[in-house]
Amino acid sequence: MFTSLGIYAESFEIPFLECTSEFYAAEGMTYMQQSDVPDYLKHVESRLNEEQDRCKIYLDISTKKPLIATAERQLLERHISAILDKGFMMLMDGHRIEDLKRIYSLFLRVNALESLRQALSMYIRRTGQGLVMDEEKDKDMVSSLLEFKASLDSIWEESFSKNEGFCITIKDAFEHLINLRQNRSAELIAKFLDEKLRAGNKVTSEEDLEGTLEKVLVLFRFIQGKDVFEAFYKKDLAKRLLLGKSASIDAEKSMISKLKTECGSQLTNNLEGMFKLI
Repeated sequence: MFTSLGIYAESFEIPFLECTSEFYAAEGMTYMQQSDVPDYLKHVESRLNEEQDRCKIYLDISTKKPLIATAERQLLERHISAILDKGFMMLMDGHRIEDLKRIYSLFLRVNALESLRQALSMYIRRTGQGLVMDEEKDKDMVSSLLEFKASLDSIWEESFSKNEGFCITIKDAFEHLINLRQNRSAELIAKFLDEKLRAGNKVTSEEDLEGTLEKVLVLFRFIQGKDVFEAFYKKDLAKRLLLGKSASIDAEKSMISKLKTECGSQLTNNLEGMFKLI
């Protein structure tokens, strides 16, 4: 009727959108204070779906865009910082794939992915620092970093839609972590490889060992002091070959091939020469 009379926008849409804005402004504040972040995000998702349905059933199609934008502004945009401060770390620690997927899709709607990226970077640096800087945990540092990286990669694939920007954020944060103790990290990565390549290690098959080498190579790429890594790796390799303690000569050669691909023959010439002596 309003549309037929030509008064839809002035007499109905404008006051309707104003009332909608006031309603969601109040509701957003209340729910943000009373709910945890996963429940709040589910509520926002539900409200946005309700507004979509309302447009289909009751309203002129022209109202859809401003109505959804009003709901997004009051329920999401106004609470970006609060959502991240209150719940992001908890979601990451709990590996809450579905909740993180929801926060990504909702933030995407309001062009807030940069804020999510910054929160991710801060989370990785803060959490990773505890793994890298505690000298009492040096023995488990590399394995802990590998587990942490695997968890982040899983979240990136399943929750963050393999977004390239988030991939770069993870890489940058890990490079920062690995080089907090540059020389020590390089040494510990070399020692970790020595342990895995030694006879009697806990890896049960050639395939498992190859998979472990690939994962460690990811951490190796972040090392700035690769000459330090080379020195420790060379010494450990010599011991394994001379004492016959290597778990697999094929695995040894495979690892050197991987290092050669990453850094060129300058780093691996001396390592390759060792196999001529055995």
